[in-house]
Amino acid sequence: MQFKEIPGKDEVKEQLGRQVDNGRIPHAQLFLGKEGSGGLAMALAYASYIMCENRADHDSCGDCNHCRKTSKQLHPDVHFSFPVVKIGDKKRAETTSDDFLPKWREMIKENPFFDTNQWLQHIDADNNLPNINVKECNDIMHKLNLMSYESDFKILIMWLPEYLGTEGNRLLKLIEEPTDNTFIILVSENQEMMLQTILSRCQLVKIPLFEDNEICDFLINHEEIPSQQAQQIANLADGNMSLAINIAHGEAADYSDKLLSWLRASYKLDPIEINTWISTISNMSKDDQKNFFEYGLHFFRQFIQWIMTKNENISLTAKELETVTKMSSLIDLEKAEDITNILNEAIESIHRNINIKIMLFADSLTIGEILRKK
Repeated sequence: MQFKEIPGKDEVKEQLGRQVDNGRIPHAQLFLGKEGSGGLAMALAYASYIMCENRADHDSCGDCNHCRKTSKQLHPDVHFSFPVVKIGDKKRAETTSDDFLPKWREMIKENPFFDTNQWLQHIDADNNLPNINVKECNDIMHKLNLMSYESDFKILIMWLPEYLGTEGNRLLKLIEEPTDNTFIILVSENQEMMLQTILSRCQLVKIPLFEDNEICDFLINHEEIPSQQAQQIANLADGNMSLAINIAHGEAADYSDKLLSWLRASYKLDPIEINTWISTISNMSKDDQKNFFEYGLHFFRQFIQWIMTKNENISLTAKELETVTKMSSLIDLEKAEDITNILNEAIESIHRNINIKIMLFADSLTIGEILRKK
């Protein structure tokens, strides 16, 4: 991973690069950012920069022996720790991150901005709760106390240290006084779940969420998403790159068209159109259904903002803004708020595994009544 593969975040990249260039790398750092902010990707790029033999243009070269190995997560002096569950016939107390390294490399190669749920699905966790256990902590201390193999440095990247729980106390001495040229990078999404004793021993690096234009450009250039749809997804993702990629890989080609089709069929109270639309939505995965209703919420919140301010500087595409203008003759503030409430309830119903077809039919009738109300 290189810095240039991560959109934006120039201030963070400059700060980290300056630490390395000046030979003043903190022995323990906490990369703190919300889900989808790219904290793990930044840690991977930072580790590559530290290890690189031919740094240039404020980035790792990508070609030296160290870079080739760090890019594949195969460098013997870069260690990983992350939450896992029991594997195969092995006892949970004996299971560590090392058992999942092939899966880890696959996940990073597929999408370095992945979130916790995607990771748990990738390792077939089912309903098992992940954690970082005692054996993992002991293994970390053992690895970092050994001499380095190929580099002058040793690096530990721990993703989601909040899953350490109280076992984190075992690592306090290591975090406070690691061996020479050993650097510990903790990548967290929830500071509240971490031990205060660990937080106090780390230098904090805040990882901001992505800008909408950064997500949009990434989707266009890396996921080959059409610009109109990429902008729509970026607006909906609200800075979360993981969510944006997840939506882009979903079945919904254009949420706005689906939303307008629903409003149109509900207004006309056409049972054939309503049932056709319901079939389309009910055949989507639960994640895509949730994303669709989340999009509807986003759209109507922006619509309400536009009604109240008449300011066109809102988070909608040009196509959506044109739709908003046309809809204003039919939907006023009260109607928009009523529809927003229905969308909120729909999201809650999906979480409760309610019969989606019955829910959608009832909601369609209710929305039709709202739209026809004078």
